[in-house]
Amino acid sequence: MTAPLDSRPDDHRVCVWYGKHKIIEHFADQANAARFEAAMHRRFASLRVTNEPMAVPGGGHM
Repeated sequence: MTAPLDSRPDDHRVCVWYGKHKIIEHFADQANAARFEAAMHRRFASLRVTNEPMAVPGGGHM
């Protein structure tokens, strides 16, 4: 049995970028992704950090 798409535990993707190169990619639920994003901003202050919702099949967002 699989979990419904709207309750996936890894519905956000946090990435740390060095220029155009993705050096870290982390998947988590919304709350943990926000904490991870904040930690990456502190650790890599000069790099770009993104936190985006994952796309669901069919072209929509969660």
